[in-house]
Amino acid sequence: MDKHETLKLLKQAAEKVPYLRALPYGNGAFAAWKDNVCHILESAYGKDSSEYRRFINAPGISFIIRTEKGLEQDYLWRLDCYESVLDSLVSGQR
Repeated sequence: MDKHETLKLLKQAAEKVPYLRALPYGNGAFAAWKDNVCHILESAYGKDSSEYRRFINAPGISFIIRTEKGLEQDYLWRLDCYESVLDSLVSGQR
């Protein structure tokens, strides 16, 4: 996958974040989105690349309070972490 195609796909993935943010925490769209971004990064850079590892490890380890509010906050926090890495990868590719 060339640099231009990778950048285009990563931008498209980043544009979906507001839609994902509006969904409840238990949605299937988030997992599909994350898998798609991982596939893009793996195809472009490889699974051992710093780009792939930065994205996949972005949220780190979290302590989740198993309440509706806690699960919702964890979902939004993870989404913010992934979005931040995506934004930095897109801006670094220019």
